[in-house]
Amino acid sequence: MDYKRLAALVAVFTSGFCLCACAAEGEPSLKEVRAFRAYPVYYPGESVAGNDLQEIQGDPAQHEDKRETSWFLLYGRCEDPPGEGGCPPPLQVHNYSTCTRWASLRSSGLFDLRGAKAARTMRGGGAGLEIFTGRTTVTIGAESKRVLDAAVQALRDVHQEKPSSRLPPPVPGSLSGKLPCQGQPG
Repeated sequence: MDYKRLAALVAVFTSGFCLCACAAEGEPSLKEVRAFRAYPVYYPGESVAGNDLQEIQGDPAQHEDKRETSWFLLYGRCEDPPGEGGCPPPLQVHNYSTCTRWASLRSSGLFDLRGAKAARTMRGGGAGLEIFTGRTTVTIGAESKRVLDAAVQALRDVHQEKPSSRLPPPVPGSLSGKLPCQGQPG
């Protein structure tokens, strides 16, 4: 696997966003994520394809408008090749409000995915999708298509115990940036 390429592609997901750990030490807790109500947050469960949830990043206290908060769920531990400066976790699930990230900003070639819309986002050593569901944009970056597929099948709202067969469709107008909260990109 080309770890440098995967690390660079994963960096695309997080560029421009400040990360603050809400569960940096010990077991990650979904308590703060489940208390968050600005938009639904999605995750694939406590473990995906043998990769346990290791860390949750996000801090709604940093933003006056809570919709500007992004949540990042990191799964598994990477095997850092000798002499390398680090590596991404095997699975990352990022959640954004459609007020801050929507389809026309980054994606083309949308397809149906469990009732939502999605676009492929990574090629090469890793696999990734950007999923537009309800008022949430979920990006998933994985070390392999197998891990990505497992995450997509298990994806659900953090308040659901088990995934349903369908995700909510995108809110009308959200894909093209026509919601009142969606400003024009920089």
